[in-house]
Amino acid sequence: MVIPTRNKSASLRITLAMLAGQSCSLPYEVVVVDDGCTDGTRRMLERMRSRSDWSLRFVDGPRLGRAGARNAGARATRGQRLLFLDDDVLTGRGHLEAHQRQGERTFAHGPLREFVGARRWMERYADADPQETAVRGTSVLAGAAGRLLTNTLESLINAMDDGSVPPVAPWAAFVGANTSVSRAVFDELQGFDEAFGQGWGCEDLEFGARLVDAGVRPVVLPEAAGVHLTHARPDRWEQHDVNLRHFLARHDLPAVRLLPLLLSEGGGVQEYVGACVEAARRLGDAAHSPATKGH
Repeated sequence: MVIPTRNKSASLRITLAMLAGQSCSLPYEVVVVDDGCTDGTRRMLERMRSRSDWSLRFVDGPRLGRAGARNAGARATRGQRLLFLDDDVLTGRGHLEAHQRQGERTFAHGPLREFVGARRWMERYADADPQETAVRGTSVLAGAAGRLLTNTLESLINAMDDGSVPPVAPWAAFVGANTSVSRAVFDELQGFDEAFGQGWGCEDLEFGARLVDAGVRPVVLPEAAGVHLTHARPDRWEQHDVNLRHFLARHDLPAVRLLPLLLSEGGGVQEYVGACVEAARRLGDAAHSPATKGH
């Protein structure tokens, strides 16, 4: 497992406390990539490692953004399946086992919900020990600690998985916050594109697009579901717009071009899927038009 982090020790501590309670019959290790933390993350990791009976290691990141940090973590791990988890995601006991048992030509995503009351909840239990933190985190997973919401990207992934909408963007299921892929495939495709830099967004979806192009299929794992500790990111859409342009430069597809209809404020699944279907219809009509055939 690879967890990139930068100055989020409060949420990372909770993520690790939840991982310590995993019931996994297969061997695993957790590699935290310290990508330039200045908030005491390393001291917290030392304390967590001294208390754990599972393999927790940390390595220095290249400070090139999340793509670079994930790549560095992947190089530092020894397992044959790479699970990427964010430093603010809570997971249940069967999470690792579910990811471990996937095939080589699949990438697997554990659905995520948003805990909108996360900041206040974290402050309340900031001084709890790892055992109490894990117990409290389990109540969050169960929805007993506050309201949980599903964002539009996760709603699209779920709808494509259950067949209620066409698979207009199968690559969208590669969400770096809780997704795994085999090491062989990861190495084959040379990992994440570090040209995305330190801005937020799309570096995981772009890797998903390359996976789909290579014939690797998405799988959604309800038993690996998690909860994201929601937090504010004031400049998220400005960063996202820059990264979306880089994504589109690499994959000039209608489903990529239309992403703002899904991911921007006010976006929605039906609007996005409808636009993707219409774009595909127009492309099909153009391909079969007399003018096209004449050339």
